[in-house]
Amino acid sequence: MRIADFGQDEDLFEDANGRPLFQPITIDWSRPVRIARDGSLPVKNESDIYRNGYLYAIVRNHGNQTTKDRIAYIGITNDLQKRFRNHPKVNDIRSQYGETSISIGTIATPGRKPNGETRKLIREEIEHILIWVLHGDLWNDRKVMCVPRQGTNGGRALDIENTGFKFSGRMPSRIIFPWVAVVPRRNNTAK
Repeated sequence: MRIADFGQDEDLFEDANGRPLFQPITIDWSRPVRIARDGSLPVKNESDIYRNGYLYAIVRNHGNQTTKDRIAYIGITNDLQKRFRNHPKVNDIRSQYGETSISIGTIATPGRKPNGETRKLIREEIEHILIWVLHGDLWNDRKVMCVPRQGTNGGRALDIENTGFKFSGRMPSRIIFPWVAVVPRRNNTAK
């Protein structure tokens, strides 16, 4: 497969009002902190940044693993402290040998200040896109059998840049969604 050539950088695509067609989003991932056996986290519910919920990545590390900082689960929640006290998937992940940690993704939308409901929808879209991009090692069950943007809320074109913690290179630095991938046929025009 190859990516379709639209002839210019996606930053230059604009609508009739001069706004970018691919909405720029920046996710700043925090350094992972260990999840305690009782599900408590050494993370505080802080500030306006998290008023409309959290995007998080559960990370696994253990001594026999050949790779570090394996992303095991991508999720969203409104309350971190309550979420991990009774989270069946995370409990299964934590029961495995080794260290289970959590990284929080702070979402920024440069140039726009979306309201609470829009922020929630963006957060859900980003979670779904990340599940699709990272699906290989994830323990996620939901949002795996549905293509992003196929739900009831539709979606928008996003240009997602991941900054901060790099998960040993497992988290892509940039995701442009949607884009077109094509499988070319053999060119017979020269015959």
